[in-house]
Amino acid sequence: MADDTTKNKNNEEPDEWITPTPLSDPVLTAIFQNAEVSALAMKSLLNAVLMDSGDTPISEVVSVVPQAVHSDTSPRGFRVDVKATTAAGEIAIVEVQLQKFTATVERGLLYAEQALASTARRGEKLPEVISAMPKVIVVHVLEKALREEGGYHQVVELAYREPPYRRATDRLSMHVLELDKYREEKIKNPAVPLECWLTAICISQDEKKPLTEVVKMIPELQEYYDDDPGFAQFVERHGVVAAMPDVRTAYRRWEYDRMLDKLDEERKEEQRAAHTALLVAEGIEQGKAEGREEGREEGREEGREEGREEGVDITMDIMNALLSKGSIDEVAARFNMPIEKVNQVQSLLDKRSQ
Repeated sequence: MADDTTKNKNNEEPDEWITPTPLSDPVLTAIFQNAEVSALAMKSLLNAVLMDSGDTPISEVVSVVPQAVHSDTSPRGFRVDVKATTAAGEIAIVEVQLQKFTATVERGLLYAEQALASTARRGEKLPEVISAMPKVIVVHVLEKALREEGGYHQVVELAYREPPYRRATDRLSMHVLELDKYREEKIKNPAVPLECWLTAICISQDEKKPLTEVVKMIPELQEYYDDDPGFAQFVERHGVVAAMPDVRTAYRRWEYDRMLDKLDEERKEEQRAAHTALLVAEGIEQGKAEGREEGREEGREEGREEGREEGVDITMDIMNALLSKGSIDEVAARFNMPIEKVNQVQSLLDKRSQ
């Protein structure tokens, strides 16, 4: 029996109604299956990134080993292990990471440490170990920005903090591509390779269109497709992969997992909202019991402060939205709150609306 998550609303098997997006675990795993079918695409993508930052380009991709698709895809994200050589003759180990991760920079340092340790042999002197250490290039393609500041392509390096400002080592470079920032640029006519890559990917992601169709929509993308065999390989591979039944099935499950994760986050946020609203109500009640205006303000602040300590930035408007979804009894049962406390919150909301 087919999995329910692989059927559409008419209980049909995955069909043309599905357009697997390029930045999804199953699709990328299939696209970058090995160097024989994706080396040009990987080289083009990496060089578009490196060219944009002025780094030494990749001359050859030796191997591409994608991480297998896991059942718990969303928390793990996706990673492609790439071994390549630069134009300067250096061996480069490349990690492409899609999932937003708070310790992104630390992860890059971990890769570098692993690369250094793997080249070290017992008895070797440190200079010999370092000379054999491959260059580590980490590329993070993130849907959401890692930080608010800066542009959509941010380069992280180890550098000296005092002048003269320069790299402390050329063995490690990290590149963070933040797609939400790129979308804000609203680039309609991509002029450089990286813009062509990101424009094609973002439109395909947002409009659920195959890359082959996206390329035909924008003359600059069509021109880049005709001139760059690596970009063309990625576009064509996406078309081939998107038609594979097993990839379609895996994609639906991947989307379903992501949907469940999102709903779980929303539920947790609602619970935090209800709890914080309760704290605010209890703080006000305490202030009233003291019979002083100072007590009321102190009670409000106590409730707000406790909520802030839990990392929740909430307003009574959110509680109003929660109550609008059901009765007081339903809200109390859902969030395990005493009915009298929910009534207190409702009274406060009623006063605000007067």
